[in-house]
Amino acid sequence: MKRQAIITAALVLLLAVPVASQDSDYPVVVVDYRELRLVPEDLTALTTISPQFTGNHALSDLLSDNDTLFWEPLGGSDRNFSANSSVSSFAVIQINETGFYETIIGLSPDNQTLEWVAFLNSSVSANFSTIVVAATDFFAEDGRYWGLCEEIAVLPGHLLGFDMDYVWRLTFHLMVESERWALLLDSSGFILDTQYSQIPCQTCYEYSLLITGAAIVTALVVLALVVMWIKRHQ
Repeated sequence: MKRQAIITAALVLLLAVPVASQDSDYPVVVVDYRELRLVPEDLTALTTISPQFTGNHALSDLLSDNDTLFWEPLGGSDRNFSANSSVSSFAVIQINETGFYETIIGLSPDNQTLEWVAFLNSSVSANFSTIVVAATDFFAEDGRYWGLCEEIAVLPGHLLGFDMDYVWRLTFHLMVESERWALLLDSSGFILDTQYSQIPCQTCYEYSLLITGAAIVTALVVLALVVMWIKRHQ
């Protein structure tokens, strides 16, 4: 009987391991006691936009850095985030335990020539902790967990229709609710707007299959143990 119980426990643990490992694949940073599980974007897409992202040593190193997680096209925006049709710019975002860093890359309008590389104003990036607290409070106040963070970026206000230089955008995937939320905040942490969509929860579906599979296996093993116990005591 003890041997069967050990087998049962082992089967349940084996089925649970994929759930734990999948949940731990993403990098995690803690900001003011708030844990953010970050889902890195596919950075290889940038290499199809411009040869500079592979041909320029500084840019290729930036994309290969483990702390580089997100990127965002900024359209015709200069290094100060003002509208400028003579440039095509991109933001590349790095996040680690020391803070938030955004590199602004200015290319020619045809994306073939590197014009300049600049960095987000330090007075803006210094508000990272304030922004994270405000964004996570938005969900916590409703008794929900903010789940996976799919993007954090500082964008030019003119791109989003706001009369301000900088706007923070944070995108979260609330896995339990199968929802995606994009929060737009100013540099003080005030929420300017929210964008919500219901999404198919593929990960939740996979989790459900794993949990269902574990339950079925457990039930079958328990049933077998009961049958064996009945036969032994007849």
